[in-house]
Amino acid sequence: MKAAGGILRGARSRAIAITTLAAVVVILLLMAVVCSRASSSAPPEPTASATPLQTPGPSPTPTPEPTAINPINGVLIPSGEFAAIQQRAPLAVMIENAPEARPQMGLQRADLVYEAVAEGGITRFLAVYWRNEAEKIAYIRSARIYYIQWAAELGAVYVHWGQVEDPGPVDVWPVLSRLNIRDLNGLFLGERVGYRDSNRYAPHNVYTNTGLLWGTAQAYGFAGPPALEPWKFKDDTPQRPADRAAPAIDVSFGSPGSDYAVRWEYDAASNGYLRTMGGVPHTDGATGERLAARNVAVQFAVLRPSGVKAYNIIDTVGTGAAVVFQDGIAIAGSWRKDSEAGRTRFYDGAGNEISFNRGTTWIEVVPADSAVGY
Repeated sequence: MKAAGGILRGARSRAIAITTLAAVVVILLLMAVVCSRASSSAPPEPTASATPLQTPGPSPTPTPEPTAINPINGVLIPSGEFAAIQQRAPLAVMIENAPEARPQMGLQRADLVYEAVAEGGITRFLAVYWRNEAEKIAYIRSARIYYIQWAAELGAVYVHWGQVEDPGPVDVWPVLSRLNIRDLNGLFLGERVGYRDSNRYAPHNVYTNTGLLWGTAQAYGFAGPPALEPWKFKDDTPQRPADRAAPAIDVSFGSPGSDYAVRWEYDAASNGYLRTMGGVPHTDGATGERLAARNVAVQFAVLRPSGVKAYNIIDTVGTGAAVVFQDGIAIAGSWRKDSEAGRTRFYDGAGNEISFNRGTTWIEVVPADSAVGY
């Protein structure tokens, strides 16, 4: 019986061992299957690859700000600034040129300047301001008919201190009325137009500024925008054919070498002209800056005695000879003004209207028989 029991226990032990072994085998097989599936479902490891370098593209071209043309001198003005100054009317200011009134102030800030003989061979300026402000303009003097006619063609507010009112052809009142001129006369408006410098002798001591004048103009309802027929304008073309080269211009008001003899010298660096008067560089009394122009137009006009004291008459309406200097050359031709308020225009020898360089223009109105050298 013991032997039989031992046999049974041995057989039972072997059966348990076999069963355990089988279970282990099954577990190992299951683990192999699970691992195989896990490895097959895992994402492939990334392989290293070279990253291409990013080449920077060209910088975007900035959009240029829109511009508008200054109708008086052709300069391109940013459209925002142009819109902001539309309420301004142009100012046409009488500035004297007697030696007692020198040096002048504010001429270099003008968009356009006329120079002509008042009387006694003494010239005066009509300085026109629209875009630029001038902190000081000096010194202001009285009205003459021909300056009024130039102001009229620009639709400008005419600024002066006093007037010629002798009866006859020099009386300014009928002209101011006939042309419906917007007029600021300091003789009546006083410090709404300008101030007297107590350190100088009258009448060579009245000064003003554009801020004061525009404020007074607006108070009287004299507002912008400018109402005029613009000239033609162009960009600089500094080409100087030898037969037309004009490195210097000599304009004599009266006798050569006088206090009113003017010389303009061409400056290639700026493609403009530098002004000398009475043999010395003409500079601004406030800044010391030398006066300069992009164009100089010499207009030959009949100047005749009025028969009233020493006052003159200049025939501004009609036509006559002219020479326009720009880009270092001289363009000989003519001028024409069809009415008192009509625009003065300049033409070349073939009858084509001359286009002016953008920038300040000086118009030198000289007697028809004057000698101008260049």
